[in-house]
Amino acid sequence: MTSDSLEQEILATEEELASFAAGSVTCISPTLERVLLEMRQTGVPCYAWAHLKVLLLAKLQLALDQMDSPSTSKSRRASVTQLLQTFESPPFTLQRLTEIILEPERSYRSLPKLLNALEKLLAVSSTIQVVDPRTAQAMVQQFQADAAETPA
Repeated sequence: MTSDSLEQEILATEEELASFAAGSVTCISPTLERVLLEMRQTGVPCYAWAHLKVLLLAKLQLALDQMDSPSTSKSRRASVTQLLQTFESPPFTLQRLTEIILEPERSYRSLPKLLNALEKLLAVSSTIQVVDPRTAQAMVQQFQADAAETPA
């Protein structure tokens, strides 16, 4: 991929994230899914945290709805959402949080267990820095190269 096409892709992703965060786009597109998948793979947030947080909150809501349980109180669900909203920067546990939000049923069979895990992940005070996507691309490529060299 040339640097011009990479720059165009980054700008398009930033614009799409901003539109989603502003509420002018309400469905999670394949581009936004890719952003989540990259965070799950690398644990590196590459776009504005304010925008990523809105995307994570939307995906969290979908994950909670997917595992909805009538016995679980709405206040507990709201509490987990509120915990994520309080972060001024990405939480240190972002990678695991993204893994769980993308595939909640992979590790948790019930909503109460999922909520317990999310509460623990969001009970941290440590945060990480957002990395510019132009810099992160090299990090992702290095990560993929290292993963390819490591025997399974």
